[in-house]
Amino acid sequence: MNKNLYIFLIGIICTAVAIGCQEKRGCTDAYSDNYDPDATQDDDTCVPTREKFVGEFEANGTIEIGQDTLVPYQQVGLNIVDSTAVGPTDLIIGISNFDVPVNALSAQVSSTYRFSVIRQSLGSYTYWGEGNINGRVLEIHMTRTEEITLPDATTTLDTIWLNLYAIKELEG
Repeated sequence: MNKNLYIFLIGIICTAVAIGCQEKRGCTDAYSDNYDPDATQDDDTCVPTREKFVGEFEANGTIEIGQDTLVPYQQVGLNIVDSTAVGPTDLIIGISNFDVPVNALSAQVSSTYRFSVIRQSLGSYTYWGEGNINGRVLEIHMTRTEEITLPDATTTLDTIWLNLYAIKELEG
């Protein structure tokens, strides 16, 4: 009887050791949305942070064209495409209006839910700003400047502020 008890106890100990030695599978990429700090073995399920920003968005918003002067900016289509990944912290996305696909703005994903529109010139305009995403809701706040030459040959900056609120279209 003692022999059977010893065999039973050794079996339980071996089972416990075998279970304890198993590696926890999960996403081991700290820059992914579904990173699991307890995972010791990658299971190929990592979702890059920037992918939640990628998609087609229907947007509305306002343009501020001067002190306390807002103009509606309605039915804007935004297309955000995954561009390049310079490194794990330099995740680049492109933002463009459906009507002007060649004028894509570059943005850098700066955290899990935020991105920055890098200061850049597109034609005679210069853009910069920031945005965030919460579920399917995207907000973008940007400044656009244009250098204008006046009739007396002096130049001035025409500045507007774009505030866009968008809903990501469902895939499928």
